[in-house]
Amino acid sequence: MSATRAPSAQHMLPVERTVMVVVAAYASTSQGDAALAAAIRDVAMTDRELLVASFPYSDPLEGSRSADAEEVNEAIKRVSADMSHEERAYLETLEVRVREAGLESSRDIGDFLLRVVREEKASLIVIGLRHSAPVGRLMLGQTVKRLLLESPCPVLVTKD
Repeated sequence: MSATRAPSAQHMLPVERTVMVVVAAYASTSQGDAALAAAIRDVAMTDRELLVASFPYSDPLEGSRSADAEEVNEAIKRVSADMSHEERAYLETLEVRVREAGLESSRDIGDFLLRVVREEKASLIVIGLRHSAPVGRLMLGQTVKRLLLESPCPVLVTKD
């Protein structure tokens, strides 16, 4: 048996580590909570990064607004209450990034989410869908349809 020498550092090609990012589409609703919970479970199993794309929702007191990092952290605590001990332990080590939609994004949530997915080179986008009656299950919202058709990465749809 003969041993071969490992190539020297000067002959090795640089290895660029690609960080896989999961984007959770989030608004302070039950659908947003469902998307956040599914995204957390995914990153806990796959060791990917979590980016929360916070888009505007209608707040009865403040009008249209996006959840900020503090509100997202509160939502993470809320949805993690139903998770396993292992998932909660992993969550303690997870650094979650939040991108809030600006005023220009409030008109088209699909544009905002697709822009985030492309800029982050996301490996997955997770969105929540409102639970509906059997007849309505085939009638997806325009934003969901657009994400399913135009997203450069897989789309995980979860119901509230």
